[in-house]
Amino acid sequence: MSSRRLAVFAIVACIAGVSACIADVEPDVGPVRAGVCKSEDSDPKHVVSYRNDVLPLFMRPFGAAGCGCHLPSSRRSSGIDATGFDVSNYTSFVRGGNSSRDTAIVPGDPCGSLVVQKVSSAPPSGARMPSDGPPYLSPKEIALLSDWIAEGAIDN
Repeated sequence: MSSRRLAVFAIVACIAGVSACIADVEPDVGPVRAGVCKSEDSDPKHVVSYRNDVLPLFMRPFGAAGCGCHLPSSRRSSGIDATGFDVSNYTSFVRGGNSSRDTAIVPGDPCGSLVVQKVSSAPPSGARMPSDGPPYLSPKEIALLSDWIAEGAIDN
């Protein structure tokens, strides 16, 4: 075998070996979420109220970590400026932001609702909210939000 053919053979073998290794590499996208989210009401006997249960989750006083960036009355309303997402009332909350629009809240589908994804531990895209601190909502509060959406995300 000539040295030229041997060199070509070696290069092809290296490329094939590297390709096989690359196929086994997974992107770093956070923990696996398959089976984590269920688009069902965890407590069908309890009707979740938007005004009494959901809105208070997002309207905590300024200074408390959380959704201050998405409240127009906040000194930190940069979230509204950047995304158009305002959590201060039902109409703006379900309308979504500039890019989320009708995916922010998908009535009947908490897993498909961007707001549930973003407050969960591993959103499929972008940063978990709030991006500048620890998780804002507890697992129990996320379940309450999910149940409200599973129940149709009505203004009650």
